Amino acid sequence: MKMQDKRAAEQQQRAEHRARIQADKARRQQPRPLARAAPVREENPVLLILCQGTVTEVEYFNHFELATADIKALGRAYDPEKLVQHALDLREAARPTKNPYQQVWCVFDKDDTGPGNFHAAIQRAEAQGLRVAYSNQAFEYWLLLHFDPHPGGGMSRELCGQRLEELITAVDPHVRYHSTKGKHISRALFDLLEAADPGAAGQLPRRKVAVGRARAIAERWAAQGIEPAYRESTTEVYRLVQVLQQHLPAH
Repeated sequence: MKMQDKRAAEQQQRAEHRARIQADKARRQQPRPLARAAPVREENPVLLILCQGTVTEVEYFNHFELATADIKALGRAYDPEKLVQHALDLREAARPTKNPYQQVWCVFDKDDTGPGNFHAAIQRAEAQGLRVAYSNQAFEYWLLLHFDPHPGGGMSRELCGQRLEELITAVDPHVRYHSTKGKHISRALFDLLEAADPGAAGQLPRRKVAVGRARAIAERWAAQGIEPAYRESTTEVYRLVQVLQQHLPAH
């Protein structure tokens, strides 16, 4: 290559190099496009379930795996009236937040509460827009209805617990429930409560069988004009479970 041609080639390379540098500089000085905002995840509505029992009820509700709602189950060993007041306080504290409670439920038992106080708690809760899922005598009666078509007559807390324990053992000896100590709802026990009832038409889950039994008992008491404190045995927990069912994953 002639010297003159070589110099011309070098000049051409330098010119191209300067052009690239200037182009890069101009590109860096241009305003950057705004980053696309990440999609905002829509939060599920939260259902607050305030329970008088601190073990059985809380464990039971926390086992529900909902798709379109979140459960916040809390246990407070309060009498029904104090439990209602605490529920009102929690609902008020959550109002200014970005995701206040969509529903607030009070779950409590008649047990030894006097009729006047029991009725006062129910009436105040309902008047303030809270929802009530009471049992008379005990929450265990709701669990019992998963296995036993009990008609709703008198049954003490102790007898209810003993009968429930016997029925669970009879259905599956590997699943344990201790009615006199702990009263824990294990995942295995919850699965047993959710399993299909072999005696039900269409293989309905025991939960839906219990809902039907509890609703029929409640309607029978109401038709007789019996006040809640004297409806032994009964449970309104089925009303809360009906709401939870609406948020279960579709199968």
